[in-house]
Amino acid sequence: MQDQRSTTRPDPLGATADAGGDGRGLAAVLAVKDLTDAKSRLSPVLSATARRDLVLAMLADTVAAARAAGVGDVVVVTPDATVAEAATALGARTVDDGVGSPAADDGGPLNRAFARGIAAASDRSPGTRVIVLQADLPTVRVDHLREALAMSVHHHRSFVPDRSGSGTAMLILSDTADVTTRFGLDSAASHRAAGAVDLTDGAPDRWPDLRADVDTVDDLHVARALGVGAATARVLDGGSLSSLGATPTPHAS
Repeated sequence: MQDQRSTTRPDPLGATADAGGDGRGLAAVLAVKDLTDAKSRLSPVLSATARRDLVLAMLADTVAAARAAGVGDVVVVTPDATVAEAATALGARTVDDGVGSPAADDGGPLNRAFARGIAAASDRSPGTRVIVLQADLPTVRVDHLREALAMSVHHHRSFVPDRSGSGTAMLILSDTADVTTRFGLDSAASHRAAGAVDLTDGAPDRWPDLRADVDTVDDLHVARALGVGAATARVLDGGSLSSLGATPTPHAS
């Protein structure tokens, strides 16, 4: 798939929206893998079609929350044409993830994808701050995301760990001169060791909605209990989910 940045719709908010209170623009970078066998660990409760629909719905809710929090530029890195089409419909720019391209020891395909997205955001608006977001955060509340962004202004690099505490739900870069990310096994510890500040340090129960990425059935239970965005709720309402109980009312943000 070719870089599709030139085919995306104009950004309605612009790349200079001040989401963090420091006068600079903020971009969000998300990465979505090929939809083939998407979210396979959810196969006990969702069909293959429903899982693909869920990936797209969670992407939509995550992007919507970022937009509502003041993010001006959204870059989705993906090799999948269906994901790229959906992202374009959301007003995002799309970039191929570079899988198969020659690469040095760069931390694997996910970190390479994020690096490409960060570079795309920085190229469009030099000096912009970048939030690297997991694309499966359907529970994100706009007020909490704004709080995290405001706190991140004071740090060169900062992050919010996932629900387990070992992974990373989002990494916020106030300086994009170095596009290196450390997502993967024990990424929270890796980001912390590289100098990123844990925004939940001293408050481990802070922002549970920002930390609830969805990969497993247990994750899905947690997300439903927290409340999911409208797009995700529609997919879950349409699935055969008797084992999970009734779908909760979507959260307001």
